[in-house]
Amino acid sequence: MKDNAGYVYIIGAGPGDPELLTVKAERVLHEVDVILYDNLVSSELVGQFDALKIYTGKRKDKHHFAQDAINQEIVFHAKLGRKVARLKGGDPYVFGRGGEEIAFLRKHGIEYEIIPGITAAHGASAYTEIPLTIRHVSSSVAFCTGHPLDKIHVPDADTIVYYMVASSASDVAEALIGKGKEEKTKVAIVQNATRYNQKIFAGTLGELRNKDKKVVSPALLILGENITEFIDDYWFGKKKRVLIAGKGVNRYENDEYVVVRYSCNDFKHNEQEHVKEKVEDISEELMLLFPDKYAVRYFFNYLFEQDLNVGDFVNTVFCPVGTAASAELLKHGVLPDLCLDAGTSEEIVVEMKSLGITDESIVIPCSGFIDDYLVDELTSLKNSVIFLDVSVQPSSTPDERIELDCIDEIYFSSPECVRLFKTMYTEIPEKITVRTADSKTDVEYMTLFDASLV
Repeated sequence: MKDNAGYVYIIGAGPGDPELLTVKAERVLHEVDVILYDNLVSSELVGQFDALKIYTGKRKDKHHFAQDAINQEIVFHAKLGRKVARLKGGDPYVFGRGGEEIAFLRKHGIEYEIIPGITAAHGASAYTEIPLTIRHVSSSVAFCTGHPLDKIHVPDADTIVYYMVASSASDVAEALIGKGKEEKTKVAIVQNATRYNQKIFAGTLGELRNKDKKVVSPALLILGENITEFIDDYWFGKKKRVLIAGKGVNRYENDEYVVVRYSCNDFKHNEQEHVKEKVEDISEELMLLFPDKYAVRYFFNYLFEQDLNVGDFVNTVFCPVGTAASAELLKHGVLPDLCLDAGTSEEIVVEMKSLGITDESIVIPCSGFIDDYLVDELTSLKNSVIFLDVSVQPSSTPDERIELDCIDEIYFSSPECVRLFKTMYTEIPEKITVRTADSKTDVEYMTLFDASLV
């Protein structure tokens, strides 16, 4: 690879469950500088990584980024010498337009590699117990798109999986019957495969044609006699869906639960305008804590965009964590005032305690991900701790409202999380069991939702 040249990874994120990301993909996503991610990639997955995050999601009839613009954005960052991850739902080479992006990278002389992901058909098959192949029933599988309806393909295969079924199910069934499939053909529709809100309809094409059933994206349709192997009491359907607001995932670490994480970071994001005012008021004494080199890099991008000059920060303590962050500061002509030799949030807290750092106004530049542990621990040392989001954020983001009808239990880890949840959801369905971390959270929940705990 040429010196100072960027490098691009085309990565499959899998069908929805964040834990279906491959080991190699996870390693690379921790190493890259920029992640461009699609609508089908959950914020829970993307939030695990510290790179600059750019949402390029595309939805039916409303594209945030056109494909050409995505191609240009990838090349732009690569030519700046950055490592770029293009993160797609499913697998990049199964209706993922990965081939188009590779052709564009070749045209511009950008080196790359492809990291495959679990495609939606495989995820849906495993999480519904509908085998794509089974001895004496199905020995061939075909993958097709479910649109446009007037050009839908019906290949000669025992099992056919139709991706991107974004029309009404009855219209899809009508089109397939019109192409020669018998009404008695077994069919299954899987919505949100591998996610907590996965839903299944199983029946025949004739039943589906006569039922006005809307298909919610993402969804796929499976045809074939293998559907007879479908088990109503399937393993994924038996698990309880638990929504955890804030911390407390360890409470539900066993095979009985599907854990849905609801970040309370948005509560702290309400302070962004206050943070900007604090940073821009450079006469104030601040400590800028940089957890990694990316925080340094994007902070200086932020200063440039806000027309601020680092030379004016005369009362600010610049504190990088680790040698990479220190080296990044030096590239910008800034000599660190204090260096921490830490690799984790726990180690940062230990060092801050040993140095007696207290009663400080600490601003931590970040790329959208807020470390609740770091906030809580540094605040316990009587510091004022606020995260400054200096990443490139889209004008519109994926709509990831939780489908409460699919949730069995909610766990609130703090009063703040209850308050944030109330701003998004005015009520909680009666069927949901609510648990809280402590008495203060109890009171906040009972007050705001006019309810009592079980």
